[in-house]
Amino acid sequence: MRFVHISDSHLGASGFSRRLSPSGFNQREEDICHSFESSIDQIIKLKPDFVLHTGDLFHSVRPTNRIINFAIRQILRVVNLQIPVVIISGNHDTPKQRTVGSVFSFFEVFSPYLHLVYRNQYELLKLDQVAIHAIPHCLDQEDFSKEVAKVKIVGGQPSADGGQNSTFNVLMLHGVVAGIPEFSMGELAEQEIPSSYLEMPFDYVALGHYHRFCQVKSGGYYAGSTERLSMAELGQEKGFVEVEIETSTVHSPQSTETSSSTINVKFHQVSAREMIELPFVEAQDLDQEQVLQEIEKRTEAADIAEKIVRLKVKNIPEHIYNSLDFRKVAELKSRAFHFDLRFEKKEEEGKDQSTKTSIGKLNVEFDQFLKQVPVENLKKERLLELGLKYLLAESNRQ
Repeated sequence: MRFVHISDSHLGASGFSRRLSPSGFNQREEDICHSFESSIDQIIKLKPDFVLHTGDLFHSVRPTNRIINFAIRQILRVVNLQIPVVIISGNHDTPKQRTVGSVFSFFEVFSPYLHLVYRNQYELLKLDQVAIHAIPHCLDQEDFSKEVAKVKIVGGQPSADGGQNSTFNVLMLHGVVAGIPEFSMGELAEQEIPSSYLEMPFDYVALGHYHRFCQVKSGGYYAGSTERLSMAELGQEKGFVEVEIETSTVHSPQSTETSSSTINVKFHQVSAREMIELPFVEAQDLDQEQVLQEIEKRTEAADIAEKIVRLKVKNIPEHIYNSLDFRKVAELKSRAFHFDLRFEKKEEEGKDQSTKTSIGKLNVEFDQFLKQVPVENLKKERLLELGLKYLLAESNRQ
């Protein structure tokens, strides 16, 4: 038995940049669609027995007509080859109220090979010798726990001769494995998966929600997402999982034969827009010109063109930050697709001054204005300091 486990495609997401593609749509939305389409291309070449998608096919409960059309066309490329596809809803594409319909209801009419599990309840699907236990994201943790408790292993391990009365058991879930906080995405409505269900004798547990490909326990995997959705995913490869389960005969000392299964898991990478982090700038002893020079050095030393980039400037004194030429900063950032420049201010008087807020060009214009004021005995430096503090305070209050 050989199948594909894919997850967290987040079709319709458009973070990081408002830039439009040549076709006139948000470029990040196009990136995410492209990665999903590349995944489908590879899946078709693999010709698996079936495909499992463990939630968050869409980024929102109400994707646009264009995104719905795109998703249907891509999925039809698979099911039209008579390859079954099972999709459970995730926390992003599940309505928060019972009275709100699901976008997945549109998909049910397209093919008998397409199975959508989204109605707030556990469903058992049987494909030949495979029992697929599918649990969607539910309205709340209580409902989710009730549905998870309904899962029961079907039959036993396949016999050595591939007998028809034996069954593979595969569990599909979307959520955070209990007791492992690093699998949390820090989102509202995350649901907790009891770790005891990973101890049950499933042949494979297909997990969704966490965006990094990883093994949780023997036979339990997060497939990860097919594109990068946040800076927290910096350095992560994106793609899907190919799973092959083989049976073999085991001879016991009592001359009896039993069967056992072996799982082979292969991660297939898909193309995604590159995301990099530049070496941080230590700004504690630098003036404003030196800070700009250090930022410039890092942007010139790395190929940042069309990439998502992060750079931290640490321990920058407040008065240096306030006097930066943000026009120049914008020029240095412009070659990147998206440049996340984070200023972490030097702590003063026991206060945490960390901020990602920039008051934009007002600080530069105020500085230039004071330099042009022809008044003798005016303490311009003190006035600049007080004025910039006021501007920054007003910006942080907005």
